[in-house]
Amino acid sequence: MAEQKDAEALVDAAVNTYGSLDILVNNAGVMDNFEPVGLVEDNTWDRVMKVNVDGPFFAMRKAVQYFATRGSGNIINVCSIGGIKGGVAGAAYTTSKHALIGLTKSTGYMYAKTGIRCNGIAPGAVETRISETIDMTNIPPLAQERIMPGMALNPRSGKPEEIAQAALFLASDASSFVNGHILVADGGWTA
Repeated sequence: MAEQKDAEALVDAAVNTYGSLDILVNNAGVMDNFEPVGLVEDNTWDRVMKVNVDGPFFAMRKAVQYFATRGSGNIINVCSIGGIKGGVAGAAYTTSKHALIGLTKSTGYMYAKTGIRCNGIAPGAVETRISETIDMTNIPPLAQERIMPGMALNPRSGKPEEIAQAALFLASDASSFVNGHILVADGGWTA
């Protein structure tokens, strides 16, 4: 959901269908092909930024306006360890996830006194369809040399249900004092 009109329609549809919006989870993402900055093409940069940053931004902006009228709301962004580290993806993906983490922290801080919380989850490798956005036959030699050896340090891939459990915690009252935080869920990969 990278288009502003679609993101805003999503929030409106939730409010119109259910009478309220309590929690917004931004969980869309696409990868690059591990290209270092010197090899990133404009269309790759634009596609990754549009999905990974613009979409969440548009949905958050609309949701915050609604949450502000209620005095409460909860935003959860599925970020990535790519937003914490520099060596697990290419330049476009890594930049997009650093941006999403910054947006998450800024939003959590700015709205902390309004009853609106904003947190993120930084998963490691998870068994989802995001790998379909990578052309594994076209990984640049520099990425094969610099990034792929670090992949061997990953103890295991996570299940989507494990990330969902982290989201449920952040959505619940059990995390009422957690705000502007990025919860790493990577099986110990970044450790």
